[in-house]
Amino acid sequence: MHQVRAPAQGTWDCSGTGANVVATDIQDTLLDALPAAIEAEHKERLLPYKCDSSDDAGVQKLVRDTVARFGRLDILDSNLLVNLTGPFVTSQNAVRQYLSQELVNGHRGTILNVISTAGNHGGRAGAAYTASKHGLVGLTKSTAAFYGPRGIRPVGIMPGAMPTNISGGSHDISRLHPEGMALSGRLVKRGKVAKTVLVLCSDGMNTINGALVPTDMGWAAV
Repeated sequence: MHQVRAPAQGTWDCSGTGANVVATDIQDTLLDALPAAIEAEHKERLLPYKCDSSDDAGVQKLVRDTVARFGRLDILDSNLLVNLTGPFVTSQNAVRQYLSQELVNGHRGTILNVISTAGNHGGRAGAAYTASKHGLVGLTKSTAAFYGPRGIRPVGIMPGAMPTNISGGSHDISRLHPEGMALSGRLVKRGKVAKTVLVLCSDGMNTINGALVPTDMGWAAV
């Protein structure tokens, strides 16, 4: 399993699963800190890679270098703290690579878009953020509709109230979006979302294509 994940600051640690991970970001400090966060026996599976996901030429090189290093691309994870341009550009380049690869058990590759509950609602965030997340919903579904028959599997997850560098700390989120904690009484944790990511990207989930999976502690039901 060979993956490109962007950005590094949102990377789910998949090194222990046997996956080769290329973690990309535009910040050197975040990339430099990654190896220290990975257990020693898995470091050879991690490639920190500086790349602007909105730059087409840079993403083309990223895909080439990933395939040169690991032989194949299996999963693209457009991770936290990206909006629409980055996932659009990386999806385009991933699709091109996937189409050039042989089918493995009827499958060429997975695209996982980390979206937000703002992709389904209008009052979860500001206008620009909300519009970009609605765009990601459309990108996920459209890519599945056009390329699902050719062995490409795009899926999206919809995290709820979760501390990030954009959203602020737990106190800020609890104050601004108390309804996000209405059913569970707590915020979404990255580790819990990571488990969903791993399941959705596994070979056993090939029947899920074009779907949007909520990871919001029940916020969508409120």
